[in-house]
Amino acid sequence: MKSTSFLAAGIAALAVSGLALGATGVANAGTLPTTGNTIAMTVANDTDQPIYLQGADNPYGSWIAAPPQSVAPHSSRIITAANNDPRGLGVDATYSLPDGSGTVVFMANDYSNSTDIDGTRTTGPRAGQYSVSSWIDTNYPNMNVGYHLSAV
Repeated sequence: MKSTSFLAAGIAALAVSGLALGATGVANAGTLPTTGNTIAMTVANDTDQPIYLQGADNPYGSWIAAPPQSVAPHSSRIITAANNDPRGLGVDATYSLPDGSGTVVFMANDYSNSTDIDGTRTTGPRAGQYSVSSWIDTNYPNMNVGYHLSAV
């Protein structure tokens, strides 16, 4: 009976330790502000080659997690931005296509009168060999959007 109590206590201690470590990871991952407007963009590269940052624009706000220099094949990264303007926020991140023949633009507009991903596209001589699907999970003032770049 005593060994069962010690085993249960040991398991409980491990569970508490795991929760504490998990909470530390969440805190270090960065959080979005609770006031103002935010955009969280999840960019997934579902191709066999990395994509590289060509440029990014956030003229009316600041980056919380700026666009990374690259997104590895079959992985995703989260880009976040914020501002305190009640009218909203618009951002974009442009990456090279995996074969270097053009670019893919990930765009997000989170305004009080319109939330959209208009302008998300592939461009260049072989842009038709790639597809970018996108969707909006939540709207103004805290937009969450996802993108998947894949080969056609």
